[in-house]
Amino acid sequence: MIDYRRLQWYAIAISIASVFYNGAEGALSIAFGADSDSRSLVFFGIQSGIEVASSIIVLWRFRKIAKPGEEAASGISDADLRYA
Repeated sequence: MIDYRRLQWYAIAISIASVFYNGAEGALSIAFGADSDSRSLVFFGIQSGIEVASSIIVLWRFRKIAKPGEEAASGISDADLRYA
């Protein structure tokens, strides 16, 4: 059975990977879009920046608000963690 702590670490790892990937994707899209005067590529890069902000919020939520190991205080039961 997967416990709450492991699920938190999965969310943190995926968010960190998302920050790096989307950050690089956004930077490259904006750079190449500006070089080729492609507005759609620049806006795609801006959208990647929004995804980076979203991933940072997820990281903040899991690192500062619900720290790994505090699952007993959070009131989440095993039934809440099971797949539907």
